[in-house]
Amino acid sequence: MTPNYSDKYSLCFQPDQDIIDQVRNMKLILGNKIGWYNSKNSLAHLTIAEFNATEKDIQRMHKQIVRCCDSFTPVNVVMDNFGTYPNGTFFLTVDNFAKPILKSYAQQLFKTLLLKNAYKCTDPHLSIGRKLDQEKIQKAFSLFEKPNLHFCCNEIVLRRLNTDRRQFDIIERYPFLSKPTNDDIQLNLF
Repeated sequence: MTPNYSDKYSLCFQPDQDIIDQVRNMKLILGNKIGWYNSKNSLAHLTIAEFNATEKDIQRMHKQIVRCCDSFTPVNVVMDNFGTYPNGTFFLTVDNFAKPILKSYAQQLFKTLLLKNAYKCTDPHLSIGRKLDQEKIQKAFSLFEKPNLHFCCNEIVLRRLNTDRRQFDIIERYPFLSKPTNDDIQLNLF
């Protein structure tokens, strides 16, 4: 019998290893300047949603995520600027070409998964640090030159919070397969 307790999960757009390594290096540089901060040890990702779910919920969602990702087409993402949010998040911005595509993919997932009580990210970005005060944000801006990072976003990952490490672990990868949807097939018939 499947246990009925819930774990914390995160659904994310996952950059390639080169971007993960470059962002890890940026986080180390920032940490050396300002000390420990939220997100310092987090693997680079672009959050779509965070939510609590049971194993049974995840089994149901798995098929829905596969169906969505099967129709998604890989997209080239350029991150060539830094930004901040009022809550103290310092992040890499997503370019104006990729941002609406990633937003559309996230909206399709929200609509399909019907996540209740979830944090849903409506502005794709890659966080470097969170909950930074204004002084630390200014230090972050002064540390880095204008970024020029590129990757092909071709998958979504499902991550589960590892309560021992207090970090998310990837438990499933969903590649973008560019398959036509049933709607596309039906439109082509007429």
